[in-house]
Amino acid sequence: RCRPFLCALPTLERSELRARGRLWNGTFLEEFLDVSSLELLVRAAVWVTSPSKNLLLKDAATQMSVSIHLDPGVAMAGIPWWVVPLAVLVGILVLALLVLGLWKLGFFHRARQAPPAVPQYHAVRIPREHR
Repeated sequence: RCRPFLCALPTLERSELRARGRLWNGTFLEEFLDVSSLELLVRAAVWVTSPSKNLLLKDAATQMSVSIHLDPGVAMAGIPWWVVPLAVLVGILVLALLVLGLWKLGFFHRARQAPPAVPQYHAVRIPREHR
């Protein structure tokens, strides 16, 4: 993938122009995960816009090849396998402790109905001989 960049040069008193670039380890691991070495083709070109007409520019465009090799000891992509089951177990334990604490505080009990405001009367059976 090409990444063009432009920069302004205040003066051109030197006869040599150098450009440096870096490919970060994170970029190499994220974008080129399945490769162990990479061959980059670097192209550079210089354009000069100046009011003076006597400016002579030699070799304004150049191209070079850069080889990049992955060091397997340094690049460690991924996490150890035991971290995933441990994280799952710790998550389940925290969830169980949270549910237990809420249960002890009465969070899951059903709300009881309030007693009615009007008293309720129950029918009483009067025996036959008292009627």
